[in-house]
Amino acid sequence: MSRRAFTLIELLVVIAIIAILVGVLLPALSQARQAARTTQCLANVRSLQQSQLMYCDDFRGLFIDVGLPHGGTPNPDIAWINTLADYYGTTLVVHAPGDRSVYWPVNEGGEGLLINGTPRLTSYGMNNYLSRTYNPGLSVREPYDRLSKIQFPHATVQFLLMAREGDFAVSDHTHVENWQEGVRSPALAAVQMQINAYGGKTPSPASLSNYSFLDGHAATLKFGDVYSNFQVNRFDPAAAQ
Repeated sequence: MSRRAFTLIELLVVIAIIAILVGVLLPALSQARQAARTTQCLANVRSLQQSQLMYCDDFRGLFIDVGLPHGGTPNPDIAWINTLADYYGTTLVVHAPGDRSVYWPVNEGGEGLLINGTPRLTSYGMNNYLSRTYNPGLSVREPYDRLSKIQFPHATVQFLLMAREGDFAVSDHTHVENWQEGVRSPALAAVQMQINAYGGKTPSPASLSNYSFLDGHAATLKFGDVYSNFQVNRFDPAAAQ
């Protein structure tokens, strides 16, 4: 009985088909991984926001504060990653999936690098308009540190993703008042927060990241949806609508 072997042409056709299938499947797998990371991160942000609401209930509407600056000596006693710890119960929620910043300690997947002697302690940070310590100080109504001072909680951002590089990689809050207006705003914001954590290689109004709001909900949004200029944004409680 004779046995027929594959010809060279048939073998090349099979290899070509496999290569085409791999080329089609790899982007789909990459997108699936990105979607899974986005969803897990969104759950983390929502968990932090719900923990903040429990804290708020216990302290008569007072918000948590921040204490990990982007320069200088940190004040961990007032930093939310410590004051909120009893409410979120685990350190895992402050490390976003896919966050491989070199400033994480080695046991957290980083390289243990420091900025001013400080490691990265959280992927997430807070809108500094809501801080008693590092608020912009541009309005007589500041600090916006209580729920009773916020007219539109559902439209006011509290938690977001901090930048993974640069001085703000070891901070727990932004400085929104430095983002200015116009086409430079995404690039300026990207120095402080990871506005393109889940979409967009170059920072732009279309860059995607996760945000939580003072009413307890969280969403994946374009940067342009949360910040346009000083008069139209979801960080300044006086501008958020």
